[in-house]
Amino acid sequence: MDFRFGVALKKFMEEQHLLGDSDIVSFAGAAKNINDESTRAFAMKQIELSKQLHGMTEVHLMNHMDCGAYGGHKAFTDQNAEHVFQVAELEKAAELVLKQFPDLTVVLWLADIQEEGHESAISFERIGEKHSA
Repeated sequence: MDFRFGVALKKFMEEQHLLGDSDIVSFAGAAKNINDESTRAFAMKQIELSKQLHGMTEVHLMNHMDCGAYGGHKAFTDQNAEHVFQVAELEKAAELVLKQFPDLTVVLWLADIQEEGHESAISFERIGEKHSA
């Protein structure tokens, strides 16, 4: 949902051959909405609808560093602690998605915004791919 990702996310999706062949659902906190019991039903409904309407077989979950929904950088002791936390959040969300939709593949991504003055660069790290056991 973060406006800082607009252009970079479009380019990323083109490079991954996802643009034009995917439903895009975006909300603050991303995986947090799957992990949080109070918002899980809404997040899972989006996946269910994409599956029903468009035969979706793969879900790409993306969190990003310095996410305000998690308290941003200041909520963590350092960048490594934040990275570890974000990866754990993505992995937990993937488990929940696969529990409800065991026939899907879940691909996990973590984005990072490096800002210097008025310039920013965004990198996308592929965390992994999960399948039902």
